Amino acid sequence: MEIAARNKDNYLKAKAAFNAKDMAGCMSFYAPDHQIRSRDVGRGREHIEQFLTSMHEAWPDLEIIVEHAVAEGDWVMGHCTTVATHAKPVMGAAPTNRRVRTSFWDLHRFDEEGRIVETWNLIDSLAIMQQLGLLPSGR
Repeated sequence: MEIAARNKDNYLKAKAAFNAKDMAGCMSFYAPDHQIRSRDVGRGREHIEQFLTSMHEAWPDLEIIVEHAVAEGDWVMGHCTTVATHAKPVMGAAPTNRRVRTSFWDLHRFDEEGRIVETWNLIDSLAIMQQLGLLPSGR
C-alpha cells in the first residue's frame, strides 16, 4: 500500500475508533510526541487524548462523519460533519436537547510508521453558537 493511502486509511480508522468511543484504539493512530498546532499546548499524545475525551464528555452522542478525506504523501486533510445532541451545558448554554450539526476541517501530518504527529483543526463554532441560541442565525 502506498504511503498516502495508508495514512488516509489510518485517518479513517482513527475517526471510526473515536465514534466507537474506543479512545485507546483512537490513540494508537497518534505518535507519542504528537503536537496539536491549532492550540497552544505542549507536545505529547496526552493533549489530543484530553481534547477528544472532552468532546465526548460535552457531547455524549457525538458522531464524526467524514465527508471528504484527501491524502498526499505524509498529509491527510479531512472535511467532516459532526452531529450531536446538546444534552450538557456547552459554551455557557444550558442543555436544549437540540441536534447540533456543524462542519470542521482537520489537517494531519503522519510519520513514517503511519501515525499522526501533527494536527491542525478548524471548526465552525459560529454555527454551533447559532444552533445553541447564543447568536442570531442570520437567516
